[in-house]
Amino acid sequence: MTKDIKRLLIPIASVVCLLLPSCRVKTPEAVQERQNWLLSLNDSITKYEKERADVEVQLKEAQEKVGGIVGYFDYVNNPRQVEGYYIFNGWKDKYPMQKTALVARVTEDERFELIATLTGGQFNEIGVMGAGETVSSDVVPHDQALNYRAGNLNTVCFYGAKADSVGEFISSHSTTEITVVYLDGKKTGSLILPSDEKQMVARTWELYAAQRHLHSLEKELPRLSGKIAACRRMLEKADSTADRR
Repeated sequence: MTKDIKRLLIPIASVVCLLLPSCRVKTPEAVQERQNWLLSLNDSITKYEKERADVEVQLKEAQEKVGGIVGYFDYVNNPRQVEGYYIFNGWKDKYPMQKTALVARVTEDERFELIATLTGGQFNEIGVMGAGETVSSDVVPHDQALNYRAGNLNTVCFYGAKADSVGEFISSHSTTEITVVYLDGKKTGSLILPSDEKQMVARTWELYAAQRHLHSLEKELPRLSGKIAACRRMLEKADSTADRR
């Protein structure tokens, strides 16, 4: 082989070697980046495992809280209604109301509901006022389902985000005077909420809020477990890639 041919083959062989994985030499920077990435995965696993342990403790506390609160409620399963509901102790025989009032319940599928009644007038919305603040419900049109009339009594069932805000407002202002205003485009009636109704709405909101918090924690556990599993899969893949080299 001539010297010219040798000189030509040496650079060609060098290029071919660089193209082959077995011939590649990682730079110190690339090695450090990979090491930092592997360390970050382990740090993430440690972080998520701690968060999961904290959530497990909170979940146990939330379960105990719901279990304690629900003991103050009666479960009612009326065959004339679509589903059962929980109502504060002492109110099972008072409901449905036959006078101007505001009560609350938690349905079997854990929905917070406010049931407002007004004698001698009609309404499709309520507002509650206390300590210089006001919150209001959605408008529920008269449909004989959620807004129905019988004789001189109008009953409306409110639920959803705005009803939740009313329940939360009453619960957080339970030591102050609260006025319920009945509306149908204009004011059609009002009620200074009696202390027993204020207490029952506040305690019902407390049950609903505790259940909602419990379910948020239940959803958090699989989310954190999924993150831990994903980090471990990436570590295993990195280890298996390193073994093949």
